[in-house]
Amino acid sequence: MKPESLSILIPTWNGLDLLRECLPSVLQAAEVYRSKTGACFEIIVVDDGSRDETLSRLPVEFPDIRLVARETNQGFAIACNDGFAQCRYPLIALLNNDVWVDQEYFVFQAEHFADPEVFAVTAKVFGWDEPVFMTGGRYGRFRRGFWSVYFNYDTRGDQAREWIERRRLLSAYAIGGFSTYRRDRVLELGGFNPLLSPFHWEDVDLAYRGWRRGWDIRYEPRSIAYHKISATIDRNFKKKHVDTVSFRNRLLFHWINLHSPTFLLRHILILGIMFMTRILVFDLDFYRALFQALKSLDMVKTMRKEEKAKAIRSDAEVASLLKSFYREAPIQVFWEKPKPSGEPLSVRPATVHPRELPK
Repeated sequence: MKPESLSILIPTWNGLDLLRECLPSVLQAAEVYRSKTGACFEIIVVDDGSRDETLSRLPVEFPDIRLVARETNQGFAIACNDGFAQCRYPLIALLNNDVWVDQEYFVFQAEHFADPEVFAVTAKVFGWDEPVFMTGGRYGRFRRGFWSVYFNYDTRGDQAREWIERRRLLSAYAIGGFSTYRRDRVLELGGFNPLLSPFHWEDVDLAYRGWRRGWDIRYEPRSIAYHKISATIDRNFKKKHVDTVSFRNRLLFHWINLHSPTFLLRHILILGIMFMTRILVFDLDFYRALFQALKSLDMVKTMRKEEKAKAIRSDAEVASLLKSFYREAPIQVFWEKPKPSGEPLSVRPATVHPRELPK
């Protein structure tokens, strides 16, 4: 099967300095993709109402990139949806503005789409300043009334090469900052859920709806990126606000997408216990997030009905599929986030790191 052409989409907000630093790697990797596959590519940057000089400077400094300007900032999901509508090619590689990619990043991800069951592919990501494995395949499980998707895994052992070469590695979801999607399915799903703006859980939601439609999410450890984690969010929002939005969106995700009666009942029971007990530790952020989510209940009901009608797999089937994979695959799960000052969790491959490039 001939490799398909690629639309590379990068949303940005007040990130001109990040784009200047990271776009050269994207351009180089795109050229490598074209030279190795013969396919076309385009690079689209969606500016989400920036107050810096992105609109005036980016076209001058990177004339081959198409810039889409939004008048007001509405967050990652809505900016990406505007970009999805602009993409011309069958594959959409979505990148954060603070991600540096290896030269063959797109080549390895695109190989998976020869399989019609594949909806999205996610990358292996290292820290920007430290040779530390940060994210890889996502380990997802339903426990204590919620989907837990915070842990990463990577391959290990002698059998890993076979699993990688046969493209058999599954991921609970494709991380929105460094993944590639099949364009027609993104549009079929309506893109990211705008209810989850400005950030967090939109990529989990999109992938889960893909799983429920009968599609697969894969992990490609040969596709390497380096990430300045939360560079945009941390510089523009206070941590308390970020945490509240994140939990609000976590609730909305479950209310929209949980349909198996046992899963839904477990979620309601745990949420009820949390409602009665979080006050004991003065966790007012929990109640703030809960009441913000409840304000969207009418929209949640509409979305819930639509997703339930179009689902092929049940929640239990998705959970069982992932559980079977984690049990059988040659992987190691990392239960704690890596510490930059600690020992690396995985050896960084011999590739050109941003800090090693000539000035």
